Amino acid sequence: MSSAAQSLNRLYLETMETALENTVLGRVRILWWSEFIGAIRRNGVGDTVDRLDKCMEASRNHLNEMAMAYATSKDPKASTVKSAQLRTQFLKSNTGKMFERFVGLGIAYVLHESDSDYCILPFKNQFLSKCNALPNTEATEVRIKLGESILRTRIDADLFAFNPTDISQNIYLISVKSTLKDRFHNVPFWNLLRLCALSEDFPQITAVDRTLLKRAKYVAICTDLAEEQPDFASAEGPRSLLQIDAALLDGAYVTASKAKGVYSTGNYFGANRDAAFHPLSDFVGGLIAGSIC
Repeated sequence: MSSAAQSLNRLYLETMETALENTVLGRVRILWWSEFIGAIRRNGVGDTVDRLDKCMEASRNHLNEMAMAYATSKDPKASTVKSAQLRTQFLKSNTGKMFERFVGLGIAYVLHESDSDYCILPFKNQFLSKCNALPNTEATEVRIKLGESILRTRIDADLFAFNPTDISQNIYLISVKSTLKDRFHNVPFWNLLRLCALSEDFPQITAVDRTLLKRAKYVAICTDLAEEQPDFASAEGPRSLLQIDAALLDGAYVTASKAKGVYSTGNYFGANRDAAFHPLSDFVGGLIAGSIC
C-alpha cells in the first residue's frame, strides 16, 4: 500500500466532490457517481468498470433535462429547430468531457479503495507536478527538425497513471474517447511520435527526455455510445482500420455493456497482445496489482 498513491487518488476525487453543479465534474457527481458506487456494491469492480455506460444510461433523462434548460437559457424564444440544435450541442459537448472525467475518477476510486500503489490524475501541469518523473507537460516534448527550423510538440493525453513512490515503474499516458469513429485515428499518432523519438531511424525527431519516453506507455480507453452503427456491434470487433489504430498503441480498452469483439483473456498489453481491444477491467486490474502485463 502506498500512502502517496492514496493521497493523490483522494486529491482527484475531491476535485469532483467540491465542484460546482454546473461544471463538468459537478455533472459527473450529480448524474453518474451514486450509480457507479451502487454498481460496484451490487456487481463488483470488474463488471462495473467494464460497463460504465450503464451508469451513464441511468441518468439519461436528467441529462436531457439539463440540455433543455441550457437551450432555454441561451435562447428562450428559439424555434423548435434552433432549440433542438442547442440541446444537441450541449449533449455532444458535455458527454465526451464528462466521460473522460468519469473514467479517471472511477479508476481513482477503485485504486484508492484497493490500496493500490498506483494513482491516476488529469494530464495537466497542476497535477503533473505531483509526479517526480514527470514534472510538467514539457517533459514529454518531442522536437522535429524541418530545414533550419525546429518544431516542438508535447505528447498529449487526457489522464496519466503512475506509481508515486517508485519512479522506475511505467507511466501510462491515457487518451479517452466516448466513441471511435474518425476521431480515434489521431490517438495512435502520439505513440508513433514517441516511438519515432526513441528510434535511431528518425534522426530528425528527438525527445527532450528519452528516459522518460521509454518508461511512458500510451493507451486508450473508449466506450461505444453510438445507437446507429456502433463500433463494437460485431463479434469480429470494429472495422480493420480502427483495429490497426489500436494495435499501434500499447493497449486499448473498452467499457461498453453491449460491446462485442472485445477479447477478454490472454495478453492485453504491448505488441504481443492477443487482440486490438480488451475490457477496461484488464487495465484497472493491472494497476491494482502494480504491474501491466
